[in-house]
Amino acid sequence: MRFSSNLAVAMMAGTCISLAACTSTSLISDDSNTTDDGSLNSQSFALIDDQQVPVPQIEMGDPETIAAIIEEGKNNTQALAILTEMCETFGPRLTGSSHLEESQKWARERFESFGMSNSHLHKWGEVETRFDRGPSSGRVLLASGRRSQEPREVRSLEFSTLAWSKGTDGPTTGSVIHLPSSMDEYESNKGAYANAWVLLQPNYAGRGGIRSTGFLMRERMDERHDIRKGMMEKSSQDTTMTDVDSNTWKGTFDYHGSMVPATFVLDETGEEAIGSMDIQNFSSGPISEFSRDGDSISFKWKHDMGTSNISLTIDNDEAKGLSTSASGNEFPLAFSKASSVAAQTELTEDETKQLVMAAVLSENPNGFVSSSKDERVWTTSSNDWRERKLADYPDDVEVNVRQSDYDYLSSRSSEGVDIQVEFDLQNNLFAGPYSVYDVIAEIPGTEKPDEVVIISAHMDSWDGPGSQGTTDNGTGTAVTIEAARILMAAGVQPKRTIRFALWGGEEQGLLGSKAYIESLTEEELSKISAAFVDDGGTNYEGGIPAADFMVDYLAAATAPVNNVFYSETDGEYLNVNIRPTGGKIETHGGSDHAAFNKVGVPGFFWDEEGRADYGYGWHTQNDRLDLAIEEYLMQSATNAAIVAYNLANAPGLLPREGDVFDQSEDSEEIEETASASN
Repeated sequence: MRFSSNLAVAMMAGTCISLAACTSTSLISDDSNTTDDGSLNSQSFALIDDQQVPVPQIEMGDPETIAAIIEEGKNNTQALAILTEMCETFGPRLTGSSHLEESQKWARERFESFGMSNSHLHKWGEVETRFDRGPSSGRVLLASGRRSQEPREVRSLEFSTLAWSKGTDGPTTGSVIHLPSSMDEYESNKGAYANAWVLLQPNYAGRGGIRSTGFLMRERMDERHDIRKGMMEKSSQDTTMTDVDSNTWKGTFDYHGSMVPATFVLDETGEEAIGSMDIQNFSSGPISEFSRDGDSISFKWKHDMGTSNISLTIDNDEAKGLSTSASGNEFPLAFSKASSVAAQTELTEDETKQLVMAAVLSENPNGFVSSSKDERVWTTSSNDWRERKLADYPDDVEVNVRQSDYDYLSSRSSEGVDIQVEFDLQNNLFAGPYSVYDVIAEIPGTEKPDEVVIISAHMDSWDGPGSQGTTDNGTGTAVTIEAARILMAAGVQPKRTIRFALWGGEEQGLLGSKAYIESLTEEELSKISAAFVDDGGTNYEGGIPAADFMVDYLAAATAPVNNVFYSETDGEYLNVNIRPTGGKIETHGGSDHAAFNKVGVPGFFWDEEGRADYGYGWHTQNDRLDLAIEEYLMQSATNAAIVAYNLANAPGLLPREGDVFDQSEDSEEIEETASASN
């Protein structure tokens, strides 16, 4: 079991760790829900549809135990200490990574240290290749002007690369050059792309927000891989060919009036000219016995039907002539050089882009640099990450930098400033398969142990450079662990089992929770009263949507939290509002609660209220500990503990009538997974 010095201090003092987000806040008011003797205040109320109402008369947990839960959560909070230890010790926790597995073992040990039962790692699947991101850096260097001095750093870059993609072999430095938009542009810069960082054209006005940049990176990764494979296949067909795309002519072979597409490749840079010719749906083969007399060239072309004599007259980017077979038959030939305007008009836009990319790749640049759509860089994964074997991952690197960094690189490069870019990308891939897990622990029920209330969060996160996986979803993880600690410290003895779950694979499509649910029988599912998920960042658990027939139960369960936590910063109580949504739970599909709703088990995603800007850190380099707000974590953990305890002692399971779920919007994670598989 690991304890950081920060945690030790917090456990002894029970006070706020010194982080930028901590504020001096009074968390108890004179009219709180507990009196001086520890009993519940008779003035407690429920909050339904933002209206204060009397607490529904439904028997819940023991009032003295509820008071003990509030006392522990309020005056001995360890939520921020738990979050700090996890984020500082393990950092971001990508599904399938060693960082996540080690943090899951740590969480299991924490549950065990509280005295909980059945604490274990629940295997839900495997990944074929493990990805561990090590420390990564990017910077811009400027020549000092003196030979004896090293280039100096003029800018630090903020960036991301795809999870499950290769990085650099140590610090890799090169010049900056734009990707050419045509073969003419490539020809004018030929040779400059070797060992350079190539800037990809941004699309700031394109549809989609910051998330779209990651999806485009996936597709580009595989497109480059396919182009590389195509180049290798061509090379294997004729090992004597070099620099194919920059010496390519496209045209026609006139077969008795039918214009058959033809391609001619000629490289005269060596001591002997080499090349090939291809007639579509007929044959292809190498050339030999090449000779040139001014603008006239001749050679022999070996193909499946034998050997033909080729004679061509070249006029700038045009070439015309004859193919004469061994039997004397003559067939007119006409070609245009592929880099000419005439040739490009015959190519589609995609074909031109592929031709340009193939030419650039043939020079083996250091990698490619693309732009985000704002100052955040959003991290996602490569396609087919779960099944893809190590040998199938492409070698070419793409780095996505924040918009201001890209604009700096682009403008300095265009101005002719001699800048160099250095990236050190410690992307480590390991051949598997590797097992992947959820973390499960329980407080057994004393009377109905087979009936269950679930408190949960997902423990995995994205892992872009700079991120610690704090608000998505270290905060939910810390709240769940702290809720378990509070209940054990308060000595609760619930009638039903309270089960705590930390899911894996949520970011890739709710994988861990779905697989866990699939491992349960229909009877076991029918005895889950409700499953709660904390996955909205560092804000507090300020409400919940509920079908009308569930409202009274949930209002009674949450009432003890109201008017207990007061934020001087916000100038208000951190209360819990139950939102009636008609005949079904009107929620979204964006987190693990949706997996329960899909099988008819009431699943709830807490409305996270407060001053934090969730989108600032979500899946970006900004998702760090300084975003955490302690007073909100304190309220959330205490609320989760009270709701779990109350529902575990209620007269019956949370009411459910037929279908309990109305998915009003698609899951962002499910959309992401679908995009990755398409």
